Amino acid sequence: MDKNKSHKNTLNFIKDIQTRERRVTDFLGEKFIINKNVFPIDSPFSFSSKMTAKRIWENSGVVLDIGTGTGVQAIIAVKKGANKVLAIDIDDNALLNARENVEFHKLNEIVEVRKSNLFDNVERDEMFDLIISQIPLSNVDYNSSVGHFLFDADFKIYERLLREAKNHLNRNGKILIPSGDVADEVRLNELIKKFEYKIIKVEKEIYEGLVWKLYIIGL
Repeated sequence: MDKNKSHKNTLNFIKDIQTRERRVTDFLGEKFIINKNVFPIDSPFSFSSKMTAKRIWENSGVVLDIGTGTGVQAIIAVKKGANKVLAIDIDDNALLNARENVEFHKLNEIVEVRKSNLFDNVERDEMFDLIISQIPLSNVDYNSSVGHFLFDADFKIYERLLREAKNHLNRNGKILIPSGDVADEVRLNELIKKFEYKIIKVEKEIYEGLVWKLYIIGL
């Protein structure tokens, strides 16, 4: 891994989030509104979003999209035949943006956008066939107003995600987790083992000189 390149990409990504104005972009053949101060799926530094969306399978059942941002994963899941999607985020700008995109695609009856810090506002009996994780990848402590998009010091968010996700995962359900050079893959594997998940598959792509991965795990 080229740490200098990864760090430079992160700084450019922060600039993208904070400075680029509202626009409409094409993402895997679908149009999405991206507002300022929301995770920019059209940035070359957000390749994990595209890598994840491409691998959402057809007819994925009931889906939970954690860290929905613009709502892209939730909407792509529905376009691929998901029956119902709960899209959650802790950021008010992201929630507004996600609701705009759900309305734009006329999916209000299938996609619910809800404010929740991980599973805080997910009911105990809400169960899912697929959980999509779009939480911060970098295991660093970095002072930034948009740090909650990118940084998870000591992977505490991941630890909680994997501890609690099994309470909401249907039998044979799966979780998609981006990783690679920009993430702490060693720590991720430790947590997968700690909470007794099985690694079903690890997808890999190289983009902008970095290795990007997507872990597909289950119980």
